[in-house]
Amino acid sequence: MMLTRRTLGLTTLGLAVSATLAACSSTSQDEATEEGKMALIVSDAGEAASEELSKAVEAFTKETKVEVDVRTVSDISQELARGITAAPTVDVVVLNPAQLSSYAGSLHAWDQGSSAVKDAHPALVTSATRQGRISAAPRDVSTLALFINTSLWSAAGLSESDYPTTWEQLEQVAAALTSDGVVGLTLDASYSRVGAFMVQGGGGLTSADGTRATASSEGSVAGLTEVKNLLSSGSAGWGADLPAGSAADAFGQGQAAMVVETDALVKTLADVYSGVSYTVVELPAGSGGKGTLQFPTFYGVVEASKHKADAIRLVEYLSGAERQVALAGAAGTVPAGRSAGETWRGKHADQAAFLAGVEYSQAVPSAPGVSDVIANLDNELPGLAAGDPAGILAGAQVNLEALLS
Repeated sequence: MMLTRRTLGLTTLGLAVSATLAACSSTSQDEATEEGKMALIVSDAGEAASEELSKAVEAFTKETKVEVDVRTVSDISQELARGITAAPTVDVVVLNPAQLSSYAGSLHAWDQGSSAVKDAHPALVTSATRQGRISAAPRDVSTLALFINTSLWSAAGLSESDYPTTWEQLEQVAAALTSDGVVGLTLDASYSRVGAFMVQGGGGLTSADGTRATASSEGSVAGLTEVKNLLSSGSAGWGADLPAGSAADAFGQGQAAMVVETDALVKTLADVYSGVSYTVVELPAGSGGKGTLQFPTFYGVVEASKHKADAIRLVEYLSGAERQVALAGAAGTVPAGRSAGETWRGKHADQAAFLAGVEYSQAVPSAPGVSDVIANLDNELPGLAAGDPAGILAGAQVNLEALLS
Protein backbone atom coordinates (compact mmCIF):
# COMPACT_ATOMS: atom_id res chain seq x y z
CA MET A 1 0.00 0.00 0.00
CA MET A 2 1.54 3.28 -1.08
CA LEU A 3 1.25 6.17 1.30
CA THR A 4 0.38 9.78 0.68
CA ARG A 5 2.95 11.45 2.89
CA ARG A 6 3.83 15.05 3.60
CA THR A 7 7.05 15.92 1.80
CA LEU A 8 9.04 19.06 1.08
CA GLY A 9 6.33 21.46 1.77
CA LEU A 10 5.43 18.72 3.83
CA THR A 11 3.28 20.50 1.56
CA THR A 12 0.08 19.95 3.41
CA LEU A 13 0.99 20.96 6.90
CA GLY A 14 -1.70 23.67 6.92
CA LEU A 15 -4.85 22.61 8.76
CA ALA A 16 -8.26 22.68 7.24
CA VAL A 17 -11.90 22.86 8.11
CA SER A 18 -14.53 20.74 6.40
CA ALA A 19 -17.48 22.80 7.55
CA THR A 20 -17.88 26.32 8.77
CA LEU A 21 -18.60 27.11 12.36
CA ALA A 22 -21.96 27.67 13.94
CA ALA A 23 -20.86 31.25 14.43
CA CYS A 24 -19.84 31.56 10.79
CA SER A 25 -21.52 31.44 7.40
CA SER A 26 -22.03 28.17 5.55
CA THR A 27 -20.26 29.24 2.36
CA SER A 28 -18.39 26.65 0.33
CA GLN A 29 -14.78 27.07 -0.75
CA ASP A 30 -15.93 28.53 -4.09
CA GLU A 31 -18.24 31.14 -2.61
CA ALA A 32 -17.31 34.58 -1.40
CA THR A 33 -17.05 35.32 2.29
CA GLU A 34 -20.21 36.89 3.68
CA GLU A 35 -19.94 40.67 3.95
CA GLY A 36 -18.59 41.79 7.30
CA LYS A 37 -16.97 38.47 8.19
CA MET A 38 -13.26 37.82 8.30
CA ALA A 39 -11.93 35.08 5.99
CA LEU A 40 -9.41 32.46 7.14
CA ILE A 41 -8.30 30.04 4.40
CA VAL A 42 -6.66 26.69 5.02
CA SER A 43 -5.91 23.46 3.16
CA ASP A 44 -7.61 20.19 4.02
CA ALA A 45 -5.65 18.15 6.54
CA GLY A 46 -8.22 15.72 7.84
CA GLU A 47 -11.21 15.55 10.11
CA ALA A 48 -9.43 15.75 13.47
CA ALA A 49 -7.48 18.87 12.49
CA SER A 50 -10.61 20.40 11.02
CA GLU A 51 -12.66 19.87 14.15
CA GLU A 52 -9.96 21.25 16.44
CA LEU A 53 -9.55 24.40 14.38
CA SER A 54 -13.34 24.80 14.29
CA LYS A 55 -13.47 24.65 18.08
CA ALA A 56 -10.67 27.20 18.45
CA VAL A 57 -12.17 29.71 16.04
CA GLU A 58 -15.63 29.25 17.53
CA ALA A 59 -14.17 30.05 20.96
CA PHE A 60 -12.51 33.16 19.52
CA THR A 61 -15.83 34.34 18.07
CA LYS A 62 -17.61 33.71 21.35
CA GLU A 63 -15.00 35.72 23.25
CA THR A 64 -14.58 38.62 20.81
CA LYS A 65 -17.86 38.67 18.86
CA VAL A 66 -15.74 38.74 15.69
CA GLU A 67 -17.21 36.38 13.12
CA VAL A 68 -14.84 34.31 11.03
CA ASP A 69 -15.54 32.42 7.84
CA VAL A 70 -13.14 29.47 7.76
CA ARG A 71 -12.78 28.30 4.18
CA THR A 72 -11.25 25.04 3.04
CA VAL A 73 -9.53 25.50 -0.32
CA SER A 74 -7.86 23.03 -2.62
CA ASP A 75 -5.10 25.38 -3.75
CA ILE A 76 -3.82 27.98 -1.29
CA SER A 77 -1.50 29.56 -3.85
CA GLN A 78 -4.32 30.07 -6.32
CA GLU A 79 -6.51 31.63 -3.64
CA LEU A 80 -3.71 33.97 -2.62
CA ALA A 81 -3.03 34.98 -6.20
CA ARG A 82 -6.58 36.22 -6.58
CA GLY A 83 -7.33 37.02 -2.94
CA ILE A 84 -4.50 39.42 -2.06
CA THR A 85 -5.45 42.56 -3.92
CA ALA A 86 -6.22 46.19 -3.16
CA ALA A 87 -9.58 44.88 -1.88
CA PRO A 88 -8.56 41.44 -0.58
CA THR A 89 -11.00 38.56 -0.13
CA VAL A 90 -8.56 36.81 2.23
CA ASP A 91 -7.69 38.08 5.72
CA VAL A 92 -5.74 35.23 7.35
CA VAL A 93 -4.07 32.29 5.62
CA VAL A 94 -2.24 29.17 6.78
CA LEU A 95 0.72 28.78 4.44
CA ASN A 96 3.89 26.79 3.88
CA PRO A 97 7.39 28.23 3.33
CA ALA A 98 7.16 28.32 -0.47
CA GLN A 99 3.85 30.18 -0.33
CA LEU A 100 5.31 32.55 2.24
CA SER A 101 8.25 33.29 -0.05
CA SER A 102 5.88 34.11 -2.89
CA TYR A 103 3.52 36.39 -0.96
CA ALA A 104 5.58 37.76 1.94
CA GLY A 105 5.47 41.29 0.55
CA SER A 106 1.69 41.34 0.85
CA LEU A 107 1.60 40.12 4.44
CA HIS A 108 1.71 41.89 7.80
CA ALA A 109 5.20 42.11 9.36
CA TRP A 110 5.23 40.88 12.95
CA ASP A 111 7.21 42.48 15.74
CA GLN A 112 9.48 40.13 17.68
CA GLY A 113 7.61 41.09 20.85
CA SER A 114 4.17 40.15 19.52
CA SER A 115 2.43 37.44 21.49
CA ALA A 116 2.06 35.49 18.25
CA VAL A 117 5.83 35.38 17.72
CA LYS A 118 7.80 35.97 20.89
CA ASP A 119 7.60 32.41 22.23
CA ALA A 120 8.23 30.67 18.90
CA HIS A 121 11.35 28.55 18.48
CA PRO A 122 14.11 30.77 17.04
CA ALA A 123 14.65 28.34 14.15
CA LEU A 124 11.02 28.83 13.13
CA VAL A 125 11.21 32.61 13.43
CA THR A 126 14.19 32.45 11.07
CA SER A 127 12.08 30.41 8.67
CA ALA A 128 9.27 32.98 8.90
CA THR A 129 11.61 35.87 8.05
CA ARG A 130 11.80 37.28 4.55
CA GLN A 131 14.09 40.21 3.65
CA GLY A 132 14.57 41.07 7.31
CA ARG A 133 10.83 41.01 8.15
CA ILE A 134 9.01 38.40 10.21
CA SER A 135 6.39 37.97 7.53
CA ALA A 136 4.24 35.35 9.27
CA ALA A 137 3.63 33.85 12.70
CA PRO A 138 4.98 30.28 13.11
CA ARG A 139 2.08 27.87 13.64
CA ASP A 140 3.41 24.31 13.86
CA VAL A 141 6.18 22.15 12.45
CA SER A 142 7.24 18.63 11.55
CA THR A 143 10.83 17.42 11.71
CA LEU A 144 12.72 14.30 10.71
CA ALA A 145 13.69 11.66 13.26
CA LEU A 146 14.84 8.03 13.26
CA PHE A 147 12.16 5.33 13.58
CA ILE A 148 13.45 1.99 14.91
CA ASN A 149 11.62 -1.34 14.68
CA THR A 150 12.15 -2.56 18.24
CA SER A 151 11.41 -6.22 17.43
CA LEU A 152 14.11 -6.34 14.75
CA TRP A 153 16.38 -4.31 17.01
CA SER A 154 16.12 -6.85 19.84
CA ALA A 155 16.47 -9.76 17.45
CA ALA A 156 19.82 -8.32 16.32
CA GLY A 157 21.05 -8.34 19.92
CA LEU A 158 20.80 -4.57 20.32
CA SER A 159 19.50 -2.63 23.32
CA GLU A 160 18.49 0.94 24.13
CA SER A 161 22.12 1.76 24.87
CA ASP A 162 22.85 1.09 21.18
CA TYR A 163 20.54 3.79 19.83
CA PRO A 164 22.89 5.66 17.45
CA THR A 165 23.96 9.18 18.33
CA THR A 166 26.76 9.51 15.74
CA TRP A 167 27.21 8.58 12.09
CA GLU A 168 29.69 5.89 13.06
CA GLN A 169 27.18 4.28 15.40
CA LEU A 170 24.49 4.53 12.73
CA GLU A 171 26.72 2.64 10.31
CA GLN A 172 27.37 -0.05 12.92
CA VAL A 173 23.75 -0.69 13.87
CA ALA A 174 22.57 -0.50 10.25
CA ALA A 175 25.05 -3.25 9.39
CA ALA A 176 23.96 -5.33 12.38
CA LEU A 177 20.31 -5.02 11.39
CA THR A 178 20.82 -5.96 7.75
CA SER A 179 19.93 -9.56 6.94
CA ASP A 180 18.16 -11.55 4.25
CA GLY A 181 15.11 -9.56 3.21
CA VAL A 182 15.73 -6.71 5.68
CA VAL A 183 17.87 -3.63 5.16
CA GLY A 184 19.18 -1.82 8.22
CA LEU A 185 18.14 1.70 7.16
CA THR A 186 15.94 3.18 4.48
CA LEU A 187 15.03 6.67 3.34
CA ASP A 188 13.60 8.18 0.21
CA ALA A 189 15.91 9.61 -2.46
CA SER A 190 14.98 13.26 -1.99
CA TYR A 191 16.53 16.35 -0.48
CA SER A 192 13.63 16.41 1.99
CA ARG A 193 15.24 13.34 3.61
CA VAL A 194 18.90 13.33 2.52
CA GLY A 195 19.18 17.02 3.38
CA ALA A 196 19.18 16.14 7.07
CA PHE A 197 22.58 14.47 6.63
CA MET A 198 23.91 17.53 4.83
CA VAL A 199 22.81 19.70 7.76
CA GLN A 200 24.44 17.23 10.17
CA GLY A 201 27.65 17.66 8.21
CA GLY A 202 27.45 21.40 8.80
CA GLY A 203 25.97 22.30 5.44
CA GLY A 204 22.70 22.18 3.54
CA LEU A 205 21.64 23.58 0.20
CA THR A 206 21.64 27.10 1.66
CA SER A 207 22.50 28.90 4.86
CA ALA A 208 19.85 28.68 7.60
CA ASP A 209 18.28 31.98 6.53
CA GLY A 210 18.12 30.84 2.92
CA THR A 211 20.15 33.73 1.54
CA ARG A 212 23.45 32.04 0.65
CA ALA A 213 24.15 28.92 -1.43
CA THR A 214 26.09 26.26 0.51
CA ALA A 215 25.35 23.16 -1.58
CA SER A 216 28.99 22.45 -2.41
CA SER A 217 30.33 23.31 1.05
CA GLU A 218 32.54 20.84 2.86
CA GLY A 219 29.72 20.03 5.29
CA SER A 220 27.18 19.35 2.53
CA VAL A 221 29.58 17.05 0.71
CA ALA A 222 30.36 15.24 3.97
CA GLY A 223 26.67 14.63 4.60
CA LEU A 224 25.95 13.31 1.12
CA THR A 225 29.09 11.17 1.31
CA GLU A 226 27.79 9.58 4.51
CA VAL A 227 24.58 8.60 2.74
CA LYS A 228 26.62 7.23 -0.18
CA ASN A 229 28.70 5.13 2.23
CA LEU A 230 25.58 3.66 3.84
CA LEU A 231 24.11 2.81 0.45
CA SER A 232 27.36 1.39 -0.90
CA SER A 233 27.81 -0.85 2.12
CA GLY A 234 24.46 -2.49 1.51
CA SER A 235 23.18 -1.62 4.98
CA ALA A 236 20.93 1.14 3.64
CA GLY A 237 18.61 1.30 0.67
CA TRP A 238 16.40 3.82 -1.08
CA GLY A 239 12.74 3.29 -0.37
CA ALA A 240 11.92 3.09 -4.08
CA ASP A 241 14.35 0.18 -4.49
CA LEU A 242 12.65 -1.93 -1.83
CA PRO A 243 9.61 -4.13 -2.61
CA ALA A 244 7.22 -1.78 -0.79
CA GLY A 245 8.18 1.10 -3.08
CA SER A 246 8.69 3.78 -0.43
CA ALA A 247 10.74 4.13 2.74
CA ALA A 248 7.71 4.56 5.02
CA ASP A 249 5.94 1.51 3.62
CA ALA A 250 9.14 -0.53 3.72
CA PHE A 251 9.45 0.21 7.43
CA GLY A 252 5.79 -0.58 8.03
CA GLN A 253 6.09 -3.88 6.18
CA GLY A 254 9.26 -4.95 8.01
CA GLN A 255 11.54 -4.64 4.99
CA ALA A 256 13.69 -2.05 6.82
CA ALA A 257 14.64 -1.91 10.48
CA MET A 258 15.11 1.88 10.58
CA VAL A 259 13.75 4.78 8.57
CA VAL A 260 14.31 8.54 8.47
CA GLU A 261 10.84 10.07 8.45
CA THR A 262 8.60 12.82 9.78
CA ASP A 263 5.98 12.58 12.50
CA ALA A 264 3.40 11.89 9.75
CA LEU A 265 4.57 8.28 9.93
CA VAL A 266 3.26 7.96 13.49
CA LYS A 267 -0.35 8.16 12.28
CA THR A 268 0.35 5.87 9.33
CA LEU A 269 1.80 3.23 11.61
CA ALA A 270 -1.24 3.47 13.88
CA ASP A 271 -3.73 3.34 11.01
CA VAL A 272 -2.05 0.98 8.53
CA TYR A 273 0.74 -0.92 10.30
CA SER A 274 -0.56 -1.20 13.85
CA GLY A 275 1.32 -4.46 14.43
CA VAL A 276 4.74 -2.78 14.21
CA SER A 277 6.47 -2.09 17.51
CA TYR A 278 8.77 0.90 17.24
CA THR A 279 10.45 3.78 18.98
CA VAL A 280 11.50 7.20 17.69
CA VAL A 281 14.87 8.77 18.52
CA GLU A 282 16.71 11.88 17.36
CA LEU A 283 18.79 11.61 14.22
CA PRO A 284 22.48 10.91 14.90
CA ALA A 285 24.89 13.84 14.92
CA GLY A 286 27.34 14.16 12.06
CA SER A 287 30.70 15.80 11.57
CA GLY A 288 29.02 19.20 12.00
CA GLY A 289 26.84 18.25 14.96
CA LYS A 290 23.11 17.60 15.25
CA GLY A 291 20.86 18.44 12.36
CA THR A 292 17.45 17.76 10.88
CA LEU A 293 15.02 19.36 8.45
CA GLN A 294 11.91 21.26 9.44
CA PHE A 295 8.59 21.52 7.63
CA PRO A 296 6.67 24.40 9.23
CA THR A 297 3.42 26.18 8.57
CA PHE A 298 2.64 29.81 9.36
CA TYR A 299 -0.25 32.19 9.91
CA GLY A 300 -0.15 35.08 7.46
CA VAL A 301 -2.25 38.24 7.88
CA VAL A 302 -2.97 40.10 4.65
CA GLU A 303 -1.55 43.61 4.93
CA ALA A 304 -4.41 45.22 2.99
CA SER A 305 -7.13 43.40 4.93
CA LYS A 306 -9.98 45.63 6.01
CA HIS A 307 -10.21 43.36 9.07
CA LYS A 308 -6.48 43.57 9.82
CA ALA A 309 -6.78 44.43 13.52
CA ASP A 310 -9.16 41.53 14.12
CA ALA A 311 -7.06 39.25 11.93
CA ILE A 312 -4.05 39.95 14.14
CA ARG A 313 -6.19 39.25 17.21
CA LEU A 314 -7.26 35.91 15.73
CA VAL A 315 -3.68 34.83 15.03
CA GLU A 316 -2.58 35.88 18.51
CA TYR A 317 -5.48 33.91 19.97
CA LEU A 318 -4.70 30.78 17.94
CA SER A 319 -1.02 31.13 18.91
CA GLY A 320 -1.84 30.80 22.60
CA ALA A 321 -0.08 27.83 24.17
CA GLU A 322 -3.25 25.91 24.97
CA ARG A 323 -4.59 26.27 21.43
CA GLN A 324 -1.23 25.39 19.90
CA VAL A 325 -1.05 22.14 21.86
CA ALA A 326 -4.57 21.13 20.87
CA LEU A 327 -4.14 22.05 17.19
CA ALA A 328 -0.77 20.32 16.86
CA GLY A 329 -2.05 17.24 18.64
CA ALA A 330 -4.94 16.95 16.21
CA ALA A 331 -2.72 17.53 13.19
CA GLY A 332 0.08 15.19 14.28
CA THR A 333 2.64 18.00 14.33
CA VAL A 334 4.70 19.87 16.93
CA PRO A 335 3.65 23.30 18.28
CA ALA A 336 5.73 26.28 17.16
CA GLY A 337 5.97 27.81 20.64
CA ARG A 338 8.48 26.74 23.26
CA SER A 339 6.00 26.85 26.15
CA ALA A 340 3.42 24.96 24.13
CA GLY A 341 6.10 22.47 23.15
CA GLU A 342 6.85 21.60 26.76
CA THR A 343 3.17 20.94 27.42
CA TRP A 344 2.96 18.92 24.20
CA ARG A 345 5.98 16.86 25.27
CA GLY A 346 4.12 15.81 28.40
CA LYS A 347 1.29 14.46 26.27
CA HIS A 348 3.49 12.91 23.57
CA ALA A 349 6.60 11.71 25.38
CA ASP A 350 7.09 8.93 22.84
CA GLN A 351 7.47 11.56 20.11
CA ALA A 352 9.82 13.88 21.99
CA ALA A 353 12.51 13.42 19.35
CA PHE A 354 10.53 15.54 16.91
CA LEU A 355 10.32 18.41 19.37
CA ALA A 356 14.01 18.14 20.29
CA GLY A 357 14.89 18.41 16.62
CA VAL A 358 13.19 21.78 16.22
CA GLU A 359 16.02 23.51 18.08
CA TYR A 360 18.65 22.47 15.53
CA SER A 361 16.43 22.15 12.46
CA GLN A 362 16.90 23.89 9.15
CA ALA A 363 14.20 24.68 6.62
CA VAL A 364 14.14 23.34 3.09
CA PRO A 365 15.02 26.36 0.87
CA SER A 366 11.88 27.97 -0.51
CA ALA A 367 12.96 31.01 -2.53
CA PRO A 368 11.29 31.29 -5.95
CA GLY A 369 12.95 28.94 -8.41
CA VAL A 370 14.67 26.79 -5.76
CA SER A 371 12.11 24.02 -6.18
CA ASP A 372 13.50 23.38 -9.66
CA VAL A 373 17.03 23.08 -8.27
CA ILE A 374 15.79 20.60 -5.66
CA ALA A 375 13.91 18.64 -8.33
CA ASN A 376 17.11 18.33 -10.37
CA LEU A 377 19.02 17.17 -7.31
CA ASP A 378 16.33 14.61 -6.51
CA ASN A 379 16.66 13.22 -10.03
CA GLU A 380 20.36 12.55 -9.41
CA LEU A 381 20.11 11.05 -5.94
CA PRO A 382 18.96 7.55 -6.98
CA GLY A 383 22.41 7.03 -8.53
CA LEU A 384 24.30 8.24 -5.45
CA ALA A 385 25.75 4.86 -4.48
CA ALA A 386 27.86 4.87 -7.63
CA GLY A 387 28.04 8.63 -7.98
CA ASP A 388 30.23 11.50 -6.84
CA PRO A 389 28.67 13.57 -4.01
CA ALA A 390 30.82 16.61 -4.76
CA GLY A 391 29.95 16.47 -8.44
CA ILE A 392 26.23 16.08 -7.75
CA LEU A 393 26.24 19.10 -5.45
CA ALA A 394 28.37 21.29 -7.71
CA GLY A 395 25.54 21.75 -10.16
CA ALA A 396 23.11 22.66 -7.40
CA GLN A 397 25.61 25.23 -6.09
CA VAL A 398 25.88 26.99 -9.45
CA ASN A 399 22.11 27.11 -9.92
CA LEU A 400 21.47 28.32 -6.37
CA GLU A 401 24.06 31.07 -6.67
CA ALA A 402 22.34 32.31 -9.81
CA LEU A 403 18.96 32.36 -8.05
CA LEU A 404 20.11 33.93 -4.79
CA SER A 405 22.53 36.53 -6.17
